[in-house]
Amino acid sequence: MISALALAPLLAACSSEDDKPKVDPSASSYGTLRVGIGALREMRAVAYLYAQALRNVGYNVEVVTNEDSRSKFLDALKQTEANTPEPDTLDLVIDYSGDLLLHLTNDGKLSPAQIQAERQAASASASAASAGVTLPPTPTNTPSHDASASEGATASPSGAINARALNITDTVAAINRVLPEHLELLDVANAQNRDVLVTTRQNEVQHKLRSLANLADVKATLSFALTSGYTSSNYGVASLKTVYKYTVENPILNENSAERVSMLSKDTAQVVLLHSADPAIEDNRFTTLEDPQTTQLNQQLIPIARRNLPDSAREAINRVSSTLDTGNLSFLLRLTSGTNPIADDEAAKFLLEHPRK
Repeated sequence: MISALALAPLLAACSSEDDKPKVDPSASSYGTLRVGIGALREMRAVAYLYAQALRNVGYNVEVVTNEDSRSKFLDALKQTEANTPEPDTLDLVIDYSGDLLLHLTNDGKLSPAQIQAERQAASASASAASAGVTLPPTPTNTPSHDASASEGATASPSGAINARALNITDTVAAINRVLPEHLELLDVANAQNRDVLVTTRQNEVQHKLRSLANLADVKATLSFALTSGYTSSNYGVASLKTVYKYTVENPILNENSAERVSMLSKDTAQVVLLHSADPAIEDNRFTTLEDPQTTQLNQQLIPIARRNLPDSAREAINRVSSTLDTGNLSFLLRLTSGTNPIADDEAAKFLLEHPRK
């Protein structure tokens, strides 16, 4: 683990002045930009990374520990007038693309086209009402798959959109159709951090367990350590049953990834849920179970911002996204986790000045 002391000389050896982003002279007069950590606690380091990029171009920035709920932080991204933020208002949150799409489409039960059409109808009705005009009722359509999102995306068993079948371009297009109008997606980072199920090398050899497709052939009873969200989502244990014909019995529910790592290391659990960029996978030489049927969602980091964010702030955010790949994300998480982590803001400064190639 790299300590703060070890990073000190590297932090002092900053990039050349020509490489640094230009400061926006008007940024300091905008007020304080508030960056939310998002729905997952591991996103704290990522929030500090984007916050530091905004500070580098002259903005006053506060990183906010918001409630662990997408509905809560999306509500906090409400429109406000510049320089007059409300106490609970956020300007920017970083989320995962697949999870965000599921949240906005009620776990895939509603198609983006249906949501967009209903929103447009409601807007037209409100405009007509304000003008004293009564519109005829809008015909109710049977929910159907949004074919425009992806030609290869077939309807899921439980709803109108199969998020698993969407690539990142189609996922972003679908999110843009259903995101509240006062919000916008900025450039998507290349960093992937999807859900993965992992086991130890010993279990891999003992049970011939290299893939999710092997689970049904394992004779022993395997204990799983999972998050509550993974057990309730259509793309978690439900997909293991429908796609791989394996039923997870009595999983251990634990929301702390470090504790799940400990369970796996101690063999309290034989399979645990982690994120693919978690440095613990490499550090412990865990085996990531292959997913040949692509049951796990594409998960790329995606910034959500209010539309009235200044242009120089957008540019700073997009600059981070352009260099934040999976390797840089894993390195950032390594710097800020483990037994001897460095502070999130110091890790952010270091990574912005020395991105891994």
